[in-house]
Amino acid sequence: MINIAILDDEEIYLEKERKITANYFAAKGIECNIEACQNSKWFLYGIEEEHYDLYILDVEMPEKNGLEIAREIRRLYPEPVIIFVTNFIDYAIEAYEVNTYRYIPKEVLEQKLPEAYETLLPEIMEKEERYYIIKRKSDVEKIGYTDIYYLKKEGKYAVIIHKAGESRVRKSLTEVLQELDAREFTMVDKSYIVNLKHVMKLMNHDLYLRDGSILPIGMPRLGQVKRAITEYWR
Repeated sequence: MINIAILDDEEIYLEKERKITANYFAAKGIECNIEACQNSKWFLYGIEEEHYDLYILDVEMPEKNGLEIAREIRRLYPEPVIIFVTNFIDYAIEAYEVNTYRYIPKEVLEQKLPEAYETLLPEIMEKEERYYIIKRKSDVEKIGYTDIYYLKKEGKYAVIIHKAGESRVRKSLTEVLQELDAREFTMVDKSYIVNLKHVMKLMNHDLYLRDGSILPIGMPRLGQVKRAITEYWR
């Protein structure tokens, strides 16, 4: 499932962008969820609650323009793809400062938006959400990798701290790290594993995370953690 968010204050273009997007992925046989919105304020509320793989943003809008929205997306999530669509070319250079993938004039949407998707498709599919599954006697829980902030050791349990709260699994941190099998997860101390997607800064021997948590880095792992963060941010 590919999650796509579209923001455009003009209804005619919002529907056109939604239709082009839906038709492209349907033709490829790829399931996608498209959320279309005309109001930038409501859109901002939504992106804090839901993570998307791809954002299609109009540039010129009332209240907040697409560039301001893109900066907020980048503050929350470094990895999604952003495409700007616009009737104005004045913002083209500034748009690339927020790591924009494409800047498409609205007059050529029918041609250029599918072309952008065609080029992006391998990358989008590679980034499709992965999940960690916890199986218990009475239930099964699925946690998206991007939702996980960090993991901590509590006795014989590994506790997963994520956007919806906490989940416990009766395994060691090392076992869970092996099962996650993803480069964004790294052990920073014998009692903690961090998701590098959510690291905001490293100061002294502490990691500051997006959710406000501060994790200590074990002295023997400090150099390894610095390298892992640097490589991931690149």
